Amino acid sequence: MKISRLKPGILLIFVIFVLIEGISLVTYRTAVLGQIEENNTISAMKTKIELEDTILSKEEEKTLELINEYRKQNGLKELKPYSKLREVAKLKAEDLVHNKYFAHISPTLGTPFKMLKDNEIDYKIAGENLAGSTTPEKAVEAWIDSTSHRENILEERYEYTGIYVIESPVYGKIFVQLFIGISK
Repeated sequence: MKISRLKPGILLIFVIFVLIEGISLVTYRTAVLGQIEENNTISAMKTKIELEDTILSKEEEKTLELINEYRKQNGLKELKPYSKLREVAKLKAEDLVHNKYFAHISPTLGTPFKMLKDNEIDYKIAGENLAGSTTPEKAVEAWIDSTSHRENILEERYEYTGIYVIESPVYGKIFVQLFIGISK
């Protein structure tokens, strides 16, 4: 039996092709399984968040109502309140009043994103709105009149919010609203 020189070369190319395809299939399968696992994790997070009871003050309820009304007018889904996010908004509001500053970066707590991380809140996208005002209507109106704050309100990837309103000797009240999206 004679083996031509081409047959071992063809056999080698065939083996390499099979190995490459096998690796590609394993990589694809791992990626698909990873996506399924991530989707299951996101679904579990949403269920946990939505089962929590978030208690809002009347001013916080009114603020959320006005924000959601504006989102609906612009064809977006309503934001859902998230108690853990409200607690972080409370930390920020208290920090603003007690440390007498008004900025998105706290000298003691850092950025809103650091605060979310420090409080173990997972997200894919996040944002923060601050207002010094006397009523929810005036606070939301100020946010809508500001390009960057309006963009936060109208960000379609945001799903959950935490709102906290606190008395302020300087502004009457301080309104802190945090936003997160946990889906892609």
